[in-house]
Amino acid sequence: MRSNTITSYAIAGAQLASAAFVWPSKYDYVEDLYSLQAGAIRHGFIDNVNPCSFSENVKGRQDAAAWVRTAYHDAATHDAAAGTGGLDASILFETDRPENPGTAFNDTFGFFSAHYNSDVQFADLIALGVVTATASCGGPKVPLRLGRIDATEAGPAGVPEPKQDLDTHKKIFAKAGFNTEEMIAMVACGHTLGGVHHEDFPDMNENANKGEVSRFEGNDNEHPYQFDNAIATQYLDGSTENPLVVGHNDTTNSDKRIFGADGNKTMNALKDPAQFKTMCADIFARMIDSVPAGVELTEPLESFDMKPYINTLALNSNGTLDFAGRIRVRVTEGVTDRDPEDLAVRLVYTDRGGANNGTIETQPERLMGGRSTGLFGEVFKWFNFATQLDASTGIRGFTIELTVPSTGAATVFDNQGTGLYPVQDAILYQKAQSCMDTHTAQAGDPFPFTVTAAVRRDQADAAAVAMELAYRTPRQGIVIDKLEKKKFALERTDKKTPSDGYVLYEVQMPLASASWSTTMDLVLGEGEGEKRVNHLITNELAGAACQEL
Repeated sequence: MRSNTITSYAIAGAQLASAAFVWPSKYDYVEDLYSLQAGAIRHGFIDNVNPCSFSENVKGRQDAAAWVRTAYHDAATHDAAAGTGGLDASILFETDRPENPGTAFNDTFGFFSAHYNSDVQFADLIALGVVTATASCGGPKVPLRLGRIDATEAGPAGVPEPKQDLDTHKKIFAKAGFNTEEMIAMVACGHTLGGVHHEDFPDMNENANKGEVSRFEGNDNEHPYQFDNAIATQYLDGSTENPLVVGHNDTTNSDKRIFGADGNKTMNALKDPAQFKTMCADIFARMIDSVPAGVELTEPLESFDMKPYINTLALNSNGTLDFAGRIRVRVTEGVTDRDPEDLAVRLVYTDRGGANNGTIETQPERLMGGRSTGLFGEVFKWFNFATQLDASTGIRGFTIELTVPSTGAATVFDNQGTGLYPVQDAILYQKAQSCMDTHTAQAGDPFPFTVTAAVRRDQADAAAVAMELAYRTPRQGIVIDKLEKKKFALERTDKKTPSDGYVLYEVQMPLASASWSTTMDLVLGEGEGEKRVNHLITNELAGAACQEL
């Protein structure tokens, strides 16, 4: 289940303050995928790899292993010296190559597609897949950096294959920036999950049957689904059933050659459980951080300590502004000393002119105890707010005051020292006056689509008003649609509003049925001073009728 709509009303261009993410950040959406795995409000990115087991739908498939394999096959052709390739989602265009057999890649892409939109690079989703799969299977915390850039075409071939000799494997790994020890660790850590599917590699089993799989850690392993060091201990004590070590065809026993490449020195280090997790966390981080030259990754992502969500800022029929949303507070035991049942939250807001206009109280979310959980034991408590603001004075931003009622202790959060969590009221999304007619259109025909914005009168006609729509275009042979932002002008209307301070702008257009589920942004002006309302979900308008204001 996807989370409720999260809309960002803020001035564009917020970036990073040192290692901290300032709100709003262009990585807010990915931070939600990372942090909100279960509970009252969730995105459920973890769902396909939780529990960490072999699939009931596809015989022998372990989705967690498939997610790690997808990242490896994408990153393996990195040329460190030339600064090309790496984790750039070029794997989307490479699934027809002999080095990339099987349906698991496209199945992985299909799951990720539910979380793919114009606010995230697909390569960052692949990296998040490694972090999530590893955590779900009891593995170490792999640092997640963001900022990858998606390739638009296939990259060079060259993923290592089981039939290749050791010298070839060493050269491929060295080209990608990994020495012999790191090559061994990469393969061992990658093969703690999953196995060899015989329909993809029929020459590895004389009695191959469709759907059969030989697990790397053996069918009788006590914990066959977990991220543990059995791949090393079984290899060292001779009990391994790894088909790439003891397969009948020694030509394809690539793990046997790789594991022994340094006289088992690295494999002996990996037999220690703690060392195994440490080395795997490091090598997986190195793998997903292998990116083309010019791509700058962020500092490792950590869940925000305090994060606001503005779901509504719109002109209403009373002539005031509806202002509603949520505040997410981290209450992880051992990380914070906050008692989730002894907290109160309020917003102290500043009006458009810079005056402190008052406070907005919140109420704790009741559904499922008002809590959500993340990958690494993170726990969050939710507080909801809804109020009306004077449209003539509006809002510029707010601070968040967190209070412990039992002691009266209070802490003020000011968005990483920037002073305010910024809000702009120059352009507003009028969701109630927007609509998409999905009922009258014939199958395959475009949907009649209307988007309405309220623009402050002092800004009207002084700057262009536009909608940036992320068009989804199907691609032949590629599971993931192409996303391309297109800009459409909104025209000023003569419709009356209950507030003299705002005028309505509107665009009416046909929306291709392939793009009915996408995102759009509203934009006022251009360049450094532009104002935006970001990440609006188009399919929330499906079947809705446009209401009069």
